[in-house]
Amino acid sequence: QDSSEQRWGKPTLNVDPASNRMVRLYQSLNEKDTVYVKIDDDVVYIAEHAIANLVRERLRGRCLLVSANVVNHAIMSALHQDRGAHKGYWPSEEQVENPSRRLPWLKQSEINTSPNFQIERFPASRCVVERWDCAALVHESFLERAADDTLCAFDFGWHDFNRAGYREHRYIHRSPSVNNEYWTEGARWSTNCFAFKPEDLDAANWQNVYGKGDDEEEFTGPMAERKDKHSCAVGKALMVHFSYGSQEEGLMAYTNLLRRYDKLSKRQAKTRPSKHQRAESRRIAHAGR
Repeated sequence: QDSSEQRWGKPTLNVDPASNRMVRLYQSLNEKDTVYVKIDDDVVYIAEHAIANLVRERLRGRCLLVSANVVNHAIMSALHQDRGAHKGYWPSEEQVENPSRRLPWLKQSEINTSPNFQIERFPASRCVVERWDCAALVHESFLERAADDTLCAFDFGWHDFNRAGYREHRYIHRSPSVNNEYWTEGARWSTNCFAFKPEDLDAANWQNVYGKGDDEEEFTGPMAERKDKHSCAVGKALMVHFSYGSQEEGLMAYTNLLRRYDKLSKRQAKTRPSKHQRAESRRIAHAGR
């Protein structure tokens, strides 16, 4: 169905939520016994079986919403940092002198310990949602680990977003769709990719959902508290989120990271077993039983 702004127009305050395209989109996902997976359009890497792992965890019924293990994420980047997944990258002198050259950064150390790149576990962590250079360090670390087969460093197993309750953080929520902002408290996490069932959203206050970021604020905060159910992330469901809006301009202007992710995807497509090879592997395994 057409959920574009051209079809529905821009959202406005104090109107029937049913007239809002984002609300109508979520409410249209109503098939019984179905797990839906929402993926942002700036996700540039999805590990094999990641979506299956998300759906499998949601079907266990332990969590309200189930997030992927997202690289460049306001909460999970802090988890990755604490696991030593991020390496100590720094732009070269040539890159500093002429940023438009978009040169790859240079590794200075095996673990990032720089005070210039400290990521706090916070929904609006400045080193994540405001600084493109923090995103560059995270992406450089991921690409190196993808090349040397050490992506396991990002795998934290399983994470409870509500381990400290439903009002862990205090921050300003900004709703650019209706030019509104206000102070709030919650355990907000970025919904770059998450699995859910239609009934998971039955306690949502759709009057608070107008556009970008509002669904995330409502689902991971007030709605979760109303239902009194924790949400979680699955370590094996690894994905990469390229940029928050405030990071995009710097990443595109001063790095070649997007092109390098394109090359990574093409390499993986070449090395992935064909349908025939997978069938043959299953035949051999079955014959050996």
